[in-house]
Amino acid sequence: MDYGKVLGRAWEITWRWKSLWILGFLAGLGSGGSGNPSSTISSSNYDGYSQNLEQFGIGPWDSFADIQGFIAPILGIILLICCVFLILGIALWVVSVIARGGLIAGVQQVEDEGKTTFRSAWVAGRRKFWTLFGLGILAALPMIVVGLILVVLLAAGIAAGVGMMEVEEWLGISAIVITAIAGFGLLCCALFIIGIILEQIRVYGERAAIIEDLGWIDAFKRGWQVLKENLAATIIFWILFAALGVVLFIITFVAILGLAVPAFIGIALLEPQTWMIVPGVCFGLLFIIFIVVAKSVITTYISSSWTLAYREMTIVEPGELK
Repeated sequence: MDYGKVLGRAWEITWRWKSLWILGFLAGLGSGGSGNPSSTISSSNYDGYSQNLEQFGIGPWDSFADIQGFIAPILGIILLICCVFLILGIALWVVSVIARGGLIAGVQQVEDEGKTTFRSAWVAGRRKFWTLFGLGILAALPMIVVGLILVVLLAAGIAAGVGMMEVEEWLGISAIVITAIAGFGLLCCALFIIGIILEQIRVYGERAAIIEDLGWIDAFKRGWQVLKENLAATIIFWILFAALGVVLFIITFVAILGLAVPAFIGIALLEPQTWMIVPGVCFGLLFIIFIVVAKSVITTYISSSWTLAYREMTIVEPGELK
């Protein structure tokens, strides 16, 4: 395979057909720090809190009913917010799945018809949504099964260690510690390796579903077949994309540093003024726009590269398994 030709053609498509950037942005929505602060209120300072509340016209909570009446509306609001975020998350995930299919279809249309539009690519991705959905489920099932098996084995090993403690305490503790460390390490390694393989099967399977018009089961089989037959080429593409990611990270880091250092120096030398908020907000907005556009372009480019690579690996008639 001519890797330079594939990557070069992918960039040509990405740069010329900028409507695909929108799909790249939408596809990235499904990809995606929280703290857990806690505090303790003892009986010694409860009276102080009650007195503070009384200053604001809130009387002391003498019964659980008072507390429940105050907390219930807050819990209802929290539950409502969680439901809204859940629905929003599901909607964004659905959009991202359709957009991934649209990116593949868009590149396919450019190569076969010489043109594409956002609408035509989106419609093609939407038509294959349930196929891509089923393909994602198939790709996730092996990880779930392997994870459950390893967790059961880990639990069995810890249970055996607990049983040994009745005979010799130090022996049982050692067995528990060794089993926990080894089991957790094995679990992480196994899930990491299996996850990479399944992710690549999904990548090829999605292209089989769009380009060859296969169902989700046949697309999964096709993805596995293409991966087996083109393992070396796949690894090379992984290395190339990893190198590209490192280069882009360095460029982004240097660019941010070049912009941030003068800004911090200016803030340090000048007295804080209200007007400084305006350029700060503008800089933040420009930075966010830059990140969004850059991520959309990168997502489009990588997806286009995999689609063109798939076409090079498998040139077949639609619906025909190799």
